[in-house]
This record gives sequence, C-alpha cells and structure tokens, in this order.
Amino acid sequence: MSLDRIPRKIIVMSLIRTTSLTAQEILEFSQKGFLMPGRVFSTDTVESMRYSLAKVQATEREAGREYDLLDPEAWPTKEKESHSQPGKKVGFLFNLWLHNKEWRQFCFNPTLARWASQLIGSRKVRLLEDNALYKAPRAGGELKWHQDHPYWPLAQPNSVTVWLALDDVYLENGSMQMAVGSHLLGERLPAAFGTGTPYLSEKRPKWIKPVQDPKNEGLDTEVVDIKAGEVSIHHSLTWHASGPNNTNYPRRAAIVRYAGDGTIWLGSNRYEYNYSDEEVGIHIGEPISGKYFPLVPFL
Repeated sequence: MSLDRIPRKIIVMSLIRTTSLTAQEILEFSQKGFLMPGRVFSTDTVESMRYSLAKVQATEREAGREYDLLDPEAWPTKEKESHSQPGKKVGFLFNLWLHNKEWRQFCFNPTLARWASQLIGSRKVRLLEDNALYKAPRAGGELKWHQDHPYWPLAQPNSVTVWLALDDVYLENGSMQMAVGSHLLGERLPAAFGTGTPYLSEKRPKWIKPVQDPKNEGLDTEVVDIKAGEVSIHHSLTWHASGPNNTNYPRRAAIVRYAGDGTIWLGSNRYEYNYSDEEVGIHIGEPISGKYFPLVPFL
C-alpha cells in the first residue's frame, strides 16, 4: 500500500517513538549534555495540552500563581536592577501535575521515565517537578545562560530536564541554545533570568563562578529546533538559554524534570525551593520521597 492511501493519523502515530535510547544516543548525551530523541506525543495530545494550559493559565493568573521569570522582583538579588527587557515576559507555572490530568499524563509518560533512567544511570526515577513556559507573540523575552541544578535543593546533579515543544520551535520564536559539553565543567551559580546577575553566592563555595557566555569558555553552541510533539533532554548542569519570541504566534512548552531515586535533599541549606522542608516532610540529608517526589513507573 502506498503512503498516499494510508490515513494521515496512522502515519503520525507510527512516528511516535517508544523505544529505548540506543548506546550511541547515551554516549552522545554523556559527551554533549543534551539529546533530541524525537517525537513522543501525538498531535491530538499536544492540542489537548495547549487547551489545558490556556485554562490553567487563567486560573493560576487569577490566583496569583503565574510567575514572570523576567520580573526583577522575582529574584532575591541584593541590588534590584531595572527591567532588562522592557515589555517582555516569560510566563511560568509550577507543578501542574498535582491537579491537571493532561500534565500528569505527560509527567508520568513511561517512555520519558525510561529515557531518564538510562541517562541518569538509576534503576528508578522520581518526578522532581514540572513547569509550563509561555512566550507570548512579540512579547516573549529571552532567558539568559543558566543551568538547572543550581536552582534545586539537591545534593547531587543526577537529574535531567525533558522539554516538550507544544508549538514548533525555531530561532525566530525563541528556541533553546545549548552549550556543548558545558555539563562537564561542573556547577555554577544560579542567576536571575532577566538580568543574568548571579545570586545566592553566600550559600555556595567561593570557587563556584557564574555561568557566562559559552564563547568565553571555548564552548560551541547548538540551536535546538524541534517540532510540536518532539522533546529535547538535557543534563541538569548543561548551560542553556533561549531567545525572544519575535513572531506573531505563541511559543509554549511543557517541561518535566526527573531525578534518580536516592538523590539527597539539602532543602533550605542550599536553596529556598517552592516547598519548605516541613512541607515536603524530608529531613536534610535524606533521599527525596513522598507526595511531591513520586516514583515514575516504566517497563
């Protein structure tokens, strides 16, 4: 049977990947710090998540739980700087899986959990958190170079971020850029996304420096262009950034982060997280567990 006689929906479904990562892909990730393994979600699923996000945004905005990552007041820097990107914002929502069916199905996708297990090198993985990122048409700003691990109250960087495109993502609408091999340089200070100003240095050893322009470290960069329904995965220490949305269409993304089972909680001794030590019910020095960090099953 020729392709032109096969229903389009069947063709698209056949392109959805459920196989494990190959040895070559795991090697590529270990060397580069990121990977683009392909399409994991159907057009129908992506459309359902877009619709769900629109509803949740309205509710979270009304409740004051939608954040702008470019707002200087959102970051505890010692000296507040003027808004570095006037008129620009990056909408951010946290842990939708706790009350949203579509986001829960995304976070507990067995293929994503299996890939995280392969890349982390852990037999079991736990859900660390999820996020929704929204860059409005013409108003979506850029995010400065940063790592993920410095913003988490965890002792070990044995975690990965899975980034699902809910719209086609390319340079003009703010695709991510990755600094190749930057995860091998170790941890850097967290930064305020709007300004790039490092903060919380008093909680980190003096030898830990800010993330800077990768060119200053002699690192190459790659632009991550992916289609809606495709994912990228990066190491929690990989330097990455994203540009502004200069198009007339929204750029939306769903993000889930997995950590290896046994990862140790450092709590407020390291970073003031969205949940306090008392809320999560984990003593400092114990492995993450409980309601907020569930195991994610996979075959």
